[in-house]
Amino acid sequence: MKVAIQLDRPIGDHDPHFTCMDYVRGDVILSLQRADAVSRITVVLSGTLLSSVVAAATNPLDGTLHAMNSHKLFENGQAVFPPPDLPISSKGFSLPKGSNVFPFVLRFPILSTCSDTNHDWIKHLNTTLPPSTKVQAPNNAATAEAKYSLKVKVERPGRFKPDLTSQLELKFMPLDPSLPPPMLSPVSSRTSRSLLRTLSGSSPPSSPPVSDRLDNSVITFEASLPSPAILHTKHHLPLKIFSVIKSAPRIAGTTVYLRTLVFSLRAETIVTVGPNSTTWLSSDELINLSALDVELSEAIAGSGEVDGDLWKDALMPDIKPSFTSCTMVQQHFLVVSGGFSYGKDGPVQLIKTSLNVDIHSGIKSKIASHEVANAEPEVPFVPWRVGSERHLGIMRQTDSVSSSAPPPAYY
Repeated sequence: MKVAIQLDRPIGDHDPHFTCMDYVRGDVILSLQRADAVSRITVVLSGTLLSSVVAAATNPLDGTLHAMNSHKLFENGQAVFPPPDLPISSKGFSLPKGSNVFPFVLRFPILSTCSDTNHDWIKHLNTTLPPSTKVQAPNNAATAEAKYSLKVKVERPGRFKPDLTSQLELKFMPLDPSLPPPMLSPVSSRTSRSLLRTLSGSSPPSSPPVSDRLDNSVITFEASLPSPAILHTKHHLPLKIFSVIKSAPRIAGTTVYLRTLVFSLRAETIVTVGPNSTTWLSSDELINLSALDVELSEAIAGSGEVDGDLWKDALMPDIKPSFTSCTMVQQHFLVVSGGFSYGKDGPVQLIKTSLNVDIHSGIKSKIASHEVANAEPEVPFVPWRVGSERHLGIMRQTDSVSSSAPPPAYY
């Protein structure tokens, strides 16, 4: 007797991930070399969150201890045999020799239900499911994994007949949240600082030598994104950059140039198990431009917007979207660095600014027409991830909402 799961779609590494809009369809194939009895066949679709964090040492002799947690994000099951109209029998039901096929249809939920199924000391969140992911902190200080699986169990009557099981791992990607209405103004981050004027190429030959000092010219470097600050994977950056001189230099002939531009996407991952928590950063460089000669103008001459054609070919990497779960959070920041110099040959001095952003996968809420026959497709509402409003600086319109309540619904 052998049991296998056959899905109606491929599930290779390069095939599309499942979403909460997809039906998990397939067949359980039970192959029998001879007629045999079966009590029950059940198919279960589930999500599991595994987390481990180095715990605070209470005794130096204990060595390194890990606080661990494992719980179900959700669990949906379907009994495919026997049919519901058959009475329960302790002796099971005889199935013929050969391949016996039992179809099933299951679906991913939008929100986790772990608060209903896990009664432990972890604070459970009613939030959207995290993507299939596995992370590890430097020095193995923490690990976390969100995994999804489809499992079939064949129960057999008799004490000496073990149950048969088969399992498939599925890759899952959450849908993008339903966005709020466009905000009135873009979100921006601005940094202002004085540049250090040095002897090397800082003063014209006719001027008397000066020691290193802060010049009275202040460089303002600003990065701006549409609000809310959402970036989509494999899409272009909707970024604007402004840079101006707020006060002109005292020494003539010392033009300030933008020489370099570097964009980086920084991810902050937090794994928490009870009172134990570990946070670490990772970074992906999006673009690195050097040998630029963009001359800065004074603030009174205009906005000082830098030509966006410089980074028009820059694309967001294909990474996991920002998410929040019971024990794991991953949020993102766009870091923009500009290198400035007095003259084209002067030493480059860096000015850095950053924006809190959320990363979305770009997967929209829609159902293929064949999924719903003779009916309008149902488009589900997908809430924002927990903590997204606070991270993006979105203020609520009313103070009557409890701070412990989930984010408000945007349609």
